[in-house]
Amino acid sequence: MERCPVCNARYAGNRQCHRCKADIGMLADIEEAADSFRQKAVDAYYAADYPLMLDHARRSCSLRKTSDAVWLMACAAFLTRRFDMALRLRNSMANNQSWTMERVNAKSCNHP
Repeated sequence: MERCPVCNARYAGNRQCHRCKADIGMLADIEEAADSFRQKAVDAYYAADYPLMLDHARRSCSLRKTSDAVWLMACAAFLTRRFDMALRLRNSMANNQSWTMERVNAKSCNHP
């Protein structure tokens, strides 16, 4: 989390926003749990326990859907021979990347 979802102030790492005093501790806990599951998925990869890797990657992605989490889940799906899931995740990443690139290109066209 980079900004407070209530007032858009920069996140300073506290459980309460310094500007609007909103309680953002629960959001920080969710992000921390997602990072923990992501690390567990990586550890399961190194242990060659691919079903466990997929389980942890799914949990990480369900808590915080980042491109890294989706990529990790796609890799785990591939390694567990869930090719349909791996392909669907890969396509969703490709679609999101092209959309992002279109946005970047549109913004750069508006500015000389």
